[in-house]
Amino acid sequence: MSERENIVIIGGSAAGPSAAARAKRVNPNLKITMFEQGQFVSYGS
Repeated sequence: MSERENIVIIGGSAAGPSAAARAKRVNPNLKITMFEQGQFVSYGS
């Protein structure tokens, strides 16, 4: 059983979801957690 890599992304503006999408394309097995202080996360990036 291999260990699953984890990534934590701070910020849900344009750069946060973009970084998450890129990381997931590079390694589909990543577990990604994103923290955003505000009420909304940008999905348009």
